[in-house]
Amino acid sequence: LMLKKFLAISAAAIAACAALSGCGTNAYARNTRTFASFGAMATVYLDGEFSTDEQRQDAIDTAEEIGAILTSFENTFSTTIEDSDVCLFNAAAPGSTVGISEDMYNVLSLALEMYDETGGYYNAGVYYSVDLYNFAARPEGVTMPYDREENSDLPDERYVAAFCELSKSFSKIELYAEGGSYYAVKPEDTVEVDGVIYSLAIDLSGIAKGYTVDIVDKYIEDAGYPNSSFSYGMSSIAVNSTLATDSGEWYLTFRDPRGTVDDYYMAIDVKDACISTSGDYENYYEVGDRRYCHIIDPDTGSPITTGIVTSSCISGTAAEDDARTTAVMAMGLDGAIEYINSQTVKDQGLRITFVYQNSAGEYLLVTNIPEGEYELLNSVYIPASRIDENGNVVFTGTR
Repeated sequence: LMLKKFLAISAAAIAACAALSGCGTNAYARNTRTFASFGAMATVYLDGEFSTDEQRQDAIDTAEEIGAILTSFENTFSTTIEDSDVCLFNAAAPGSTVGISEDMYNVLSLALEMYDETGGYYNAGVYYSVDLYNFAARPEGVTMPYDREENSDLPDERYVAAFCELSKSFSKIELYAEGGSYYAVKPEDTVEVDGVIYSLAIDLSGIAKGYTVDIVDKYIEDAGYPNSSFSYGMSSIAVNSTLATDSGEWYLTFRDPRGTVDDYYMAIDVKDACISTSGDYENYYEVGDRRYCHIIDPDTGSPITTGIVTSSCISGTAAEDDARTTAVMAMGLDGAIEYINSQTVKDQGLRITFVYQNSAGEYLLVTNIPEGEYELLNSVYIPASRIDENGNVVFTGTR
């Protein structure tokens, strides 16, 4: 997922202004800054007039505050920082009450809402399953009884089954606020493997990045930059307007899930929206002819084998969209289409797209975005859906 046209990241990763000319007659400047955060690159783009020292300094100050927001949220949601809210929750005894920050409270509340909306396919309680397959980040020096030296050796099925069962307790987390403080009650559920007892552990990194995008986007708007965008890694972007085009729309391209990092399979013009993408192509390994990626099927406790290789959602909040795209990957073809056609998706005007690899190895595009509102950039990807008279997506491809 990338804002490809009209964008260039500063090589020095510092605030930089460049004079640009859009499709219209007015010249403008773009201030760009990149940050390393949460194992990903975050980039802010501000279009405007930066002709005075005061204007340039204001853009620098805005970027500095964004950097502080990123640092604060990483310290809250990281699974590698031992005193983060997430690590403290994971280390707490089953059944105990854990004091948490307001941001942790907000993200956990939203994660539980998205668990319900997606029928449990978004489940932040799969940390141990993710870690079991060597995809989770841990504090330095931490080892686990189930560690393996090579990804060529798959996990013991006893652990797969136990951690799958444990993840189901995610929905039992209780949250409450009292006297200006926030608390999470950890479920009492545990599982035991080889004499070691495990209680629920969570990983909020995906939805927390989206939450960060939402907070930063609001900050940018309040700072007086209506022509802007903010991206976090390859998965989550908030775009407002841009001075690069007369329409104010950004040209957004979606990464080819079977190409290189510079290949794209689809594009749309968009503004005033959040966009999130999930896929099996960034964090994975192969054993035999099977790809094992970081997205866990909560029904099996193992990496997804649904045939869906990438999913994107446009126009919810970035946090919600992060959860939805992860869930769609795990739902499979029929479940994903049913979800796209749900009243929840229709009421919110969400635009959802996914690519399904069928039994013949074809890559089929399924979407509720009307034909003509998106552009396919690679003929390998075949449109395989239509929208009927009731506004429902109908699959037209072969399984």
